[in-house]
Amino acid sequence: MIIPPIIHIVLWKHSSARAVIEKDVYRWTEVVAPPRLNLSLTANFIWLITDRRLMEFRSLFYYRIASSKKFLAQILLPLAQFLLKPRDTLIIETPSVGSGLVIKHGANTIIQAEKIGENCMIFQDVTIGYKNPGGGLPVLGDHVHVSTGAKVLGPIRIGDYAIVAVNSVITKDMPDHSTGGGVPARVILQAGVTDI
Repeated sequence: MIIPPIIHIVLWKHSSARAVIEKDVYRWTEVVAPPRLNLSLTANFIWLITDRRLMEFRSLFYYRIASSKKFLAQILLPLAQFLLKPRDTLIIETPSVGSGLVIKHGANTIIQAEKIGENCMIFQDVTIGYKNPGGGLPVLGDHVHVSTGAKVLGPIRIGDYAIVAVNSVITKDMPDHSTGGGVPARVILQAGVTDI
């Protein structure tokens, strides 16, 4: 079907988030299918937006377009979402998401952070959000990796290049270049740090 990609290309090319979307396309291609890096950005965008196995990219793309104040985006976005569905169990409600966010197997994933840095990766069954109703939200630095089933809760900061281990519950700050794991979580890899 040729119509959906054309509508999506128009949304991308006329979006105020165009540069960020282009960085997203490059990063997703780099992570998911590195041999495709020799193809054009447009070819990889069409592949990402139409591949049913990569509905998470669609969700991220629609999130980027929804933040645009342009009239064209407001008119075409509902049509785009109707023609190519986003991942219905992936929620992105974050005011600021840096470029290069990759969401792998994003089923049952809720992303409600105050801010997410650049080149982060989030897996399935993850919850990032409030610890208590009305409480603060987490801030994720750059290059943060949140593994399957992890919970990152409350007004905390996850440092740059930090890794949140599988099924961990993080409720306290994690320093840069650390790995946190367990329930309750503690830093398991960083010299001189034992608990978070």
